[in-house]
Amino acid sequence: MKNSITTKISSLLLLLFLSTASFAQNPTEVPDDEDPAPAPINDYIVPMLLAGVVLGYTFMKGKAKKA
Repeated sequence: MKNSITTKISSLLLLLFLSTASFAQNPTEVPDDEDPAPAPINDYIVPMLLAGVVLGYTFMKGKAKKA
């Protein structure tokens, strides 16, 4: 029971801290540069896909052993 409560509290705190980052900038300030440089997402697509496949395989393999 205690583990469930600590998990809920820690996830709530994580979401709270992640959502406060959206309020970091003052909305009344207008930036000088209207179009900022795009993020370099293309560099990380292949490694993240591989990591997702590996994690998905390990999680499914672990659930198959438990069942």
